[in-house]
Amino acid sequence: MSLDLVAGYQKIFTIILLILLGFVLKKKNVITPALQKGITDLLIKVIIPFAVFNSFLAPFDWGKAKTSVALIIIAIIFYPAMQLIITKILYVKAPKDADKKRLFQFDTTYSNAVFMGYPFAQALFGNDGLFFASVFNLPYNIFLWSIGFAQFTKQPMNKDGIKATFTNPVIIACLSGYAWWLLQNFVPASADIVLTPIKDVFGAVGATNTPISMIIIGAMLADSKIGKVIADKEVWYFAFNKLILIPGLVFSLLYFLGFRDWILAIPTVIVAMPTCATGGILAGQYNIQKELAASLITFTTVLSAVTAPIWLIAILNVMS
Repeated sequence: MSLDLVAGYQKIFTIILLILLGFVLKKKNVITPALQKGITDLLIKVIIPFAVFNSFLAPFDWGKAKTSVALIIIAIIFYPAMQLIITKILYVKAPKDADKKRLFQFDTTYSNAVFMGYPFAQALFGNDGLFFASVFNLPYNIFLWSIGFAQFTKQPMNKDGIKATFTNPVIIACLSGYAWWLLQNFVPASADIVLTPIKDVFGAVGATNTPISMIIIGAMLADSKIGKVIADKEVWYFAFNKLILIPGLVFSLLYFLGFRDWILAIPTVIVAMPTCATGGILAGQYNIQKELAASLITFTTVLSAVTAPIWLIAILNVMS
């Protein structure tokens, strides 16, 4: 795998400009709250699933199959190790508050992979990047709604969690797309008469994923209200762990093991993203530091506008 360094820098700059565009449009009230909500729903329910499925509309080859298996294995190791071991070590002394500690552990483990990780991977590496990001994230929701949910809320995994996992449009797109990719050679060539227009629709809709996602991220940043958490030293410690320490550990470990391709790039990109919105949703539902949980999403998203491009540049320099 190779990537032109200048082209990579240009793509990172393009992402930053799209985020700035969204920021300006929201400040100018071109993107209204109602429009922002509608576009966000469209992204989650249609555009991102279409983009994910479209990334699997590629010829099957054993090299990609081996890489995808390796990424799934890394994810299966990563999420339990983070949730049950690494974050317990990171937050063994602080914070003292038990709810805040569990929130930090959950939010350090689970990134905003779908809304930011996928568009970043697609923008930087094209459909192959989105393909491997989708594969890496297959275990994500399983762990989030099992050990993540149970530890954070002190509740056993419930039926709602199982249903949320397997009815999530992105998860459906991941599973069905991967199944298509594995089994496509069994589809007769004559079916292309019908399938080609359908594939074109997935490609056309999926192509809007990165620009629309980044514009909405910029609009979200324009709404950010993080004054209350800026003075909290424990929040800064959390942000350092989430956006710098953990991505650095993942990047260094995979680099030390000799990886210079997708197996290095994709886990680093996903882990380097800000914390996921699910932490805020669960915190509100179970009344666990709900104001802080919402602030952490905004705070890490703002900071990731600086830290994420740094990790992308590090990846480009290693892979070029």
